[in-house]
Amino acid sequence: MSQNLLELVQNYFGGATVRQASTALGESENSIGTALRSIVPLALGGLFARSQQPGGTAELFGLASQAHTNGILNNLGSLLGGTSNVHTTAPATDGGLLNKGAELLRSVLGTHYTAAVEGVSQQAGVRESTTGSLLGMAVPVALGLLGKHAAENKLDANGFGSYLSSQRSSIMGALSGLPGGLGTMLSGLGLGGAAAGIGNTVSAAANRTGEAGRTAFRNVEPRATSPSRLPLLLLALAVLAGLFYFMRSCNKTPETTEPTATTTTITDTTITTVPPAPAPAAAPTGRYDAASGNYIYDTGANTEVKLPDGTVLNVGSNSFESRLFNFLNDKTQTVSADKTQGWMSLDRVYFNTGKSTLTAESQAQLKNVAAILKAFPTATLKFGGYTDNKGKAVMNMALSDDRAKIARQAVVSNGIDGARITAEGYGDAHPIASNDTPEGRAQNRRVDVRVTKK
Repeated sequence: MSQNLLELVQNYFGGATVRQASTALGESENSIGTALRSIVPLALGGLFARSQQPGGTAELFGLASQAHTNGILNNLGSLLGGTSNVHTTAPATDGGLLNKGAELLRSVLGTHYTAAVEGVSQQAGVRESTTGSLLGMAVPVALGLLGKHAAENKLDANGFGSYLSSQRSSIMGALSGLPGGLGTMLSGLGLGGAAAGIGNTVSAAANRTGEAGRTAFRNVEPRATSPSRLPLLLLALAVLAGLFYFMRSCNKTPETTEPTATTTTITDTTITTVPPAPAPAAAPTGRYDAASGNYIYDTGANTEVKLPDGTVLNVGSNSFESRLFNFLNDKTQTVSADKTQGWMSLDRVYFNTGKSTLTAESQAQLKNVAAILKAFPTATLKFGGYTDNKGKAVMNMALSDDRAKIARQAVVSNGIDGARITAEGYGDAHPIASNDTPEGRAQNRRVDVRVTKK
């Protein structure tokens, strides 16, 4: 009789594992358990959805074999970044699978990954960084269990695919039982109508995306009865595009990297991709503000920037807005073919500590960015998020990605077509200052912007 994958993963995340995760992530055991009850079906749904795409089964079979060979199931401490009193037997290379798991789920959920993290966090009462860590961890654990099953039953890639296909109804049933409409995220990806009982009526609000959708999700999640599922129905719109990107990502470098500059390592124990270091344009000087923990840039004397459409911005002469305008308005300056060049740091955009929520004063600069894009209707941008090196790398990666996408969404919400701006997080990679001082760390916590088309 075929083993039930859902039960295997749920059993793995039992008492001892929950306690270990609770200690490592600084959350209560009850909250971790609640979050995992939603995260496990979502992770399995993502794996199943990937298996239904061309080449997906073979890829998952390889990853599952790798996870089992690494002994990842006996090395939870490595996945969590290391904890005390944990005996580890596998090599410290599981971070490659951890990053691959986070990458898969982000690709499946597309631009709405942040909304999913917020939804689970609200429902379970945990920090968003905790949810991101658990989501990334659940995939390699599931892959390890799949690899173990395949090894014990001597399955080849075809047998592996047949076993995974046999789990469809179980995964679909688990998704249908998730609170707040979380299960609708993967409907239509080979799982069918995952959330049973959802009506077909979709109001105009369901066509709204971004922060408005996330706000609606947060508002309805705590309700005990009849929670609105409309905002999460939007997630299905991004799923197919996300999967298409994921399938191509193994053979194509990210938009921000040059093919010859990206370093990709594929061995028996790790799969990692390191983006090349961006070379930001010279940034203005400033000072560290200990009270807020932010680096306050000197943006120069106040000046008027007159945009082609007649809009006038009152900003610093060396502010990000001035530099962006000067680049777009100067026909002699072109977008470099070297995609590590041309980056500029947003100099008045800050986030609440450890979160992806913008401070109130940050909205002004992002509104100015929208005004500039309206005046230059053919221009497109790429936002890149970065953190300092404090905390676990996987959490920094998730936080930087969320922050870049939140900044992007703030510009989009001011009337800019979302297709004109992309966003990606790079975690604590490529610091522009020393992480050994509070001042340097404040500078490294940033969102950089590059013009990708004039």
